[in-house]
Amino acid sequence: MAHRAPTATVQATGQRPPTFSGFVIRLLAYLFIASLAFSIGELHLHMRPIQTVMAVIVTWMANLVGAAATVAGTIISTPHNALEINHECTGVFVLLVYAMFVLAYPATWTQRLRGMAIGFVTLTAINLVRLAALTVIASEFPDWFAYFHEYFFQGLFIALLAVLASLWTEQVRRATVRRLPD
Repeated sequence: MAHRAPTATVQATGQRPPTFSGFVIRLLAYLFIASLAFSIGELHLHMRPIQTVMAVIVTWMANLVGAAATVAGTIISTPHNALEINHECTGVFVLLVYAMFVLAYPATWTQRLRGMAIGFVTLTAINLVRLAALTVIASEFPDWFAYFHEYFFQGLFIALLAVLASLWTEQVRRATVRRLPD
């Protein structure tokens, strides 16, 4: 049986390089633990203040472009519809998936914290724009609301999550390549 010589990365760091299968296993384990904690901790029952703030911001944004919406608590009323900003509307699940991805990916803690901070701000801003657009659609084009809510924006949000995760991993990869000894 032939013995394999250690790779340059193993020699330089004294550790084995991370594997894709290890990343996938960590990601799935982290997602399971986070979803279990979310469920057992009944986090959705404690998100009302966030939902209320988001409803106010979304109503303000939608009214900037003529939605004629009003807000009461978590309910946004338009001339044709009433929308409730519930815990699912906050983007908490997308943020959870992104955070678990970043934690599972082999990176330094500084890179992870920076990635999560930038990702959370970016995804939250995108979500607020999404909700404001849905409020405008509910106000001006109520027949199109279900399509945009259930299909278009859900798919777009998932695609943007993938793009953001890809941009972050590329940034981590480039930083790692710069640190490797020649």
